[in-house]
Amino acid sequence: MNRSIVLSPVASLASFIGDGELVAFDVGPDDVVYFVVALGPLDYRSEGPGGASFVKTVPNQPQNYRVVGLFGSEVVLDIRIEGEKYNIHEIQPLPDALMLVCARSFRRGADDFDRNGRIYSLDGRFLREILIGDGIQSVQTTPQGVIWTSYFDEGIFGNYGWGNPVGAAGLIAWDEFGEKLYEFAPRDGLEAICNCYALNVESEIDTWFYYDTDDFPLVHLRRREIVSYWNMRLGGCDAFAVFAGHALFRGEYGDRDTYHVFRLGRHVNLQSIVQFELRSHGGDRIEADRAVGRAGSIHLISGNSLYRLELREVLAALGLS
Repeated sequence: MNRSIVLSPVASLASFIGDGELVAFDVGPDDVVYFVVALGPLDYRSEGPGGASFVKTVPNQPQNYRVVGLFGSEVVLDIRIEGEKYNIHEIQPLPDALMLVCARSFRRGADDFDRNGRIYSLDGRFLREILIGDGIQSVQTTPQGVIWTSYFDEGIFGNYGWGNPVGAAGLIAWDEFGEKLYEFAPRDGLEAICNCYALNVESEIDTWFYYDTDDFPLVHLRRREIVSYWNMRLGGCDAFAVFAGHALFRGEYGDRDTYHVFRLGRHVNLQSIVQFELRSHGGDRIEADRAVGRAGSIHLISGNSLYRLELREVLAALGLS
């Protein structure tokens, strides 16, 4: 039987979302939680012959967005983005700017493709656009503006005109102008990435990621070099946190809301040392719609409530610190 931890919400998002649609939820290196709310109707897919459905990068009408940043429960950013021509799925801060990201990109020709990194000033003015590839799973930036992108299978193996996919490596680092700084190359017994499930950019120096193979490895990069990896043997997790030689993973296939704590020791093959679930003060199980791991925390949205789960506090509560 799983143990349980009682968690209180950090903030309610109801007043920020209003009649709009929450389309992006991310955490920056500044520990600010960012939200993007579409203010008009969503136009994400089109239907083809026979009822087949296809993704749309560009809606029929440009979209207006509300972008909100919360530091704890304090509002530190609240702006409008007017007339953005791409559908948006991710957001991250850059030095003195914001980057909105469309997760998909079509390639129609040699110099005709969707530049899906959309960079804006902090007062909502469009600045520039960069290509960061199709099939983006997640995006996280560093304080100095390095952009880390991870990719799911279509972005790695190719779709939508990309015979030579930008994201073929599965994990890439860019500068803020779209120049590639690093791409993952497996070694030391690791396999190539076919689907990068979760990314955690802890700092300017340390980056962690977890991807789909038979062993589901967690890989630690330091200064863009592989320094450690562990086979988690836990498939389908969508977020994780790292702290003090431990890792906290959310969910697995068929059970998204069980949490697993691992001790990152010398052995490559790991087993969780404890499992638990989250409960509200009323005793209800907290079931999250979205989750993002950043450094030692996992941020969650359940309904209109924002939660923050700190691995440091989990270890203390479970007597593991």
